Amino acid sequence: MYFKLGGIVGAIAILLSSGSANAQDTERYITVGHDKLGNSVALDTKTIKGTTYKLYGVYGDGIFETTFDASCTESRIFRNRIAIYGPEGQLLEEDKEKGEIPFVASSSPGKGMKIVCQKIGARGW
Repeated sequence: MYFKLGGIVGAIAILLSSGSANAQDTERYITVGHDKLGNSVALDTKTIKGTTYKLYGVYGDGIFETTFDASCTESRIFRNRIAIYGPEGQLLEEDKEKGEIPFVASSSPGKGMKIVCQKIGARGW
């Protein structure tokens, strides 16, 4: 699959669709699950700030980016933002509606939360 994408959007799309990446990208993006079509969903380890983290996945010819906040002590996840970027990296859609989503340990957001909570040294993770 070929993507005519620029910058970080292109790197993410190539990594998620083909599974191949250079060593730097492999360390930055950790696969935490797959969508219904079998495409990887990845945690961006470089953008983790405290308990806020981002997951990326392929969406058509572009990517989606979902931002979450984790409450490690309560095992709760809050969605902050969903953005869809097109093939050239342009923002196509954005949803800033915030809300809690169910914590499911085996889901992509749940696996991302586990990594984030372990990184900050939260008890029980």
